[in-house]
Amino acid sequence: MKKLLLTIGLIFFCVSFLLPREQKAERITLTLDDCILKALENNLDISVEAFNPEISEVSIIASREAFMPRFNFGYFNLHQNRLGSWWVEGANVITNRNFYSVGLTQKIITGGEISLSFTNTTTDTTQNLIIVNPTYGSELRLDFSQPLLKNFGPKINRREIKLAQNNRDISVSQLKSQLIQTVYEVEQVYWNLVYAHENLNVQEYFLKQSKERLKRNREGAKIGTKSPLEVLSSETDVARWEESILSARLQVEEREDQLRKIMNLPTDVLGLSRSILPIDKPTVEKKEISFEQALKIALEERPELEVSRKRIENSDIDVSYYKNQLLPQLDLRASLWYPGQSGDVLIYENNDFIRGNVIGKIKGSKGDSLEDVFKLTYDNWQVRLDLTVPLSNFISRADLARANVEKEQKLLEREKQEKSIYYEILKIIKELKTNEKKIDSSARYKELMEKQFEAEEQRYQLGLVGSQWLLRYQSDLASAKVQEIRAIIDYKMSIAELEKVLGMNLKTKNIKFRNYDF
Repeated sequence: MKKLLLTIGLIFFCVSFLLPREQKAERITLTLDDCILKALENNLDISVEAFNPEISEVSIIASREAFMPRFNFGYFNLHQNRLGSWWVEGANVITNRNFYSVGLTQKIITGGEISLSFTNTTTDTTQNLIIVNPTYGSELRLDFSQPLLKNFGPKINRREIKLAQNNRDISVSQLKSQLIQTVYEVEQVYWNLVYAHENLNVQEYFLKQSKERLKRNREGAKIGTKSPLEVLSSETDVARWEESILSARLQVEEREDQLRKIMNLPTDVLGLSRSILPIDKPTVEKKEISFEQALKIALEERPELEVSRKRIENSDIDVSYYKNQLLPQLDLRASLWYPGQSGDVLIYENNDFIRGNVIGKIKGSKGDSLEDVFKLTYDNWQVRLDLTVPLSNFISRADLARANVEKEQKLLEREKQEKSIYYEILKIIKELKTNEKKIDSSARYKELMEKQFEAEEQRYQLGLVGSQWLLRYQSDLASAKVQEIRAIIDYKMSIAELEKVLGMNLKTKNIKFRNYDF
């Protein structure tokens, strides 16, 4: 008998182990800070926006390259064979020339250029009437050019760099704005999810109470202390709470989907997203701030205003540039050069280089020409001024007019932004104070409903009232509990909106994003 029982028990154990078990839904527990960090890491809008400052940094580097020195090198080798154009040159003239040059050119911040170059030439020819052949020539040259009116000055010549820097600052501010908005959206969805869970908890609590009451009423109906009508009322109440719970659970799932979307969370292998359980509780932390303080902070911190400031600064740069372009072109050019020359000096018979024959030569070298150059033996210089006055300066001022109009437009846009911020702050301050009052009033209302429900429940136990009255007060108590939670959540969301409107939620939450200092 014992062996039979042991065998049956073993069979039941194996069957129960092999049967498929109901899998509990896997949950992720997240705090608000966890959700914000995941959103900043995974949100695609932020990932896209984060590329813009990097692109702008490349533009700054490219604009600075105009002031990098330029190295020049030139070389050519010439062999020329031609007929003489007159009898003195000779019937056939062959010329070989070898030339190379090296130089360095630097643009300076005032708009001018400085160039230092060195050239070396070797020429060998069969042409008659030549005193030195082959000849070796060298030259060390310093050239300087500087516009004195149009295109003069650091402000004009750093225009592209400054525009690129401002555009980089604009892209950083736009990234900050995207971060602020994303943090606010996470807070909104997170606290709405908290509310959905708390609402579901209230519904489940009262469903449990209704089921216990239905059980007692059914037992009372069996012994005759409760009427079938009481049982029917209790069954109706249970069905109503079950329907409410279905709606509450759907609301939880919708809020989870919204939070999952903004955090860009991946799905599991089944394609079903894990449920999210928020663990931060909606506690009340009063926020005290005056309208004047809030407005001052917003005007300093809002990234949109920083974008507007930089765009106005760009317009100022354009206006200055196009005013400068209307000036005449007056250029100063100066050159300083030191030549050197040597070669083989030909000796003609009777010193007659026209009809005489070459009877010898005094040997020269390339080193002699280089020595003349680097000893600065022969100094040469020139200074030159060129003035050009285009007629278009007197006829067309379209670029300057356009720049002035764009500046006026940007000034009006900034004024519009400031007024919009003014009314945003006015609205949120009022909402904050109203929601603060709602917290107190909803708490008092809930306490009164609890007392009234307790009193009504005692009357019901004594048989003084029917279940329909008790169920009505129970429903009112549930609404009061949900309203209290809603008031607290609304206040938390008002604080989140205030921090967004002030442009301060990154600072108040000590949020760091990559290497940016917001």
